[in-house]
Amino acid sequence: MLSVSKIREDVLSGAKSAKSIALDILSRIKENARLNAFVCVCDDVLQQAESVDEAVKNGFNGRLAGVPVAIKDNMDMKGYVTSCGSELLKNSPAATEDCRVVKLLKAEGAVIIGRTNMDEFAMGSSNTTSAYGCVLNPLDNAKVPGGSSGGSAAAVAASLCAAALGSDTGGSIRQPASYCGVVGLKPTIGSIDGEGVFPLSQSFDSVGPITSTVEDCVTMFEVLSGRKIEKMSSPKKVGVISEYFDKYTPELSRLMDEVKRKFGDCELVTVSVPSVLKAFVTYCALGNKEAAINIKPLGTAMDRGEKIGKEAIKRILIGEYVLQHPSIASDALKMAKRIKSELKEALKECDVIVSPTAPSEAFAFGDDRSRAEIVYSDLFTQPPSIAGLPAISVPFFIGEHGLPIGVQIIADENREDLLFAFAKRFE
Repeated sequence: MLSVSKIREDVLSGAKSAKSIALDILSRIKENARLNAFVCVCDDVLQQAESVDEAVKNGFNGRLAGVPVAIKDNMDMKGYVTSCGSELLKNSPAATEDCRVVKLLKAEGAVIIGRTNMDEFAMGSSNTTSAYGCVLNPLDNAKVPGGSSGGSAAAVAASLCAAALGSDTGGSIRQPASYCGVVGLKPTIGSIDGEGVFPLSQSFDSVGPITSTVEDCVTMFEVLSGRKIEKMSSPKKVGVISEYFDKYTPELSRLMDEVKRKFGDCELVTVSVPSVLKAFVTYCALGNKEAAINIKPLGTAMDRGEKIGKEAIKRILIGEYVLQHPSIASDALKMAKRIKSELKEALKECDVIVSPTAPSEAFAFGDDRSRAEIVYSDLFTQPPSIAGLPAISVPFFIGEHGLPIGVQIIADENREDLLFAFAKRFE
């Protein structure tokens, strides 16, 4: 996979030009078109790269100089339609300006390669609900790449870009990162500006990077958040959640045994988060309620019925039901506050909490949706989303079918430094 830091070093030193890197990337995208990772490739990639090369000659040394970066299809880019993977928005007017995160990337010299495929309106965990068709997992084309940021994860895993942006509401960066064997960060909610990103659920949405290494993830986070990770504090106490123990399959138990071998001199602490297993229904109620509100202005009921896929319709209907029954939303909001309070209390006993990122390896297209590890594929990723806490997925464990399962690390608000420091142990 490609390295953000190495590409920047090559471009600034003159070892390679941004244009030559861009040409190679465009060739790779063409060769790997079957993956369907992109809904479109930018028509000005070479011009962008040439501009970076010229700027470097004049002393520019941006942190992403010449680095090819892909953008999820729910983020505005001037001159391109923000379709969110939906037939309903395919023919919408093009955006008139870049969203905030794209502006930040360009200011540091990134070359925006294209827009990545995604589950429709970010509603999905498999990248099989897009109007543009399914994204294939580069590690095994018969398996899903995860979702909703599956196109971004697949693009990084296949070296079609050095980094990509995703959005994470209940696990949509971390779960595909786990399935594709890359690094994915959901930062503290609000730490990266979501202006110009189509909302799924404002209470839980976060923009974040997907990269091949933790160090590259640090760089992307610093650029996107404006925060400098001056010092990475090394965790002293590492927590595991007791309520998850009986949810671990034999495979996940082996994963956690391997994880503990990476603790070094860290103290293992078993913490209790009594409400953590109620995150699924809590997220379902609150997330779908907000999604229904956000999508309602986009068209009539007839339009939505004809141009929105079954998964999105199902979630919208759930959201509309919650809107019609305020007591459900009220109870869910109380539970969300309880989950956040319990997680923060647990983090007073330890510096970080670790778990599997997903309950299984990537599953096959058309696999049985009654399997618990598929239905509850966001089991471990939803709680920190509900709490607004930062969480990172790093590849570490290879499952019984030869595909990765990521390790998720959770920290308290604005303690991404702890995440990055501990995550490096798994590389």
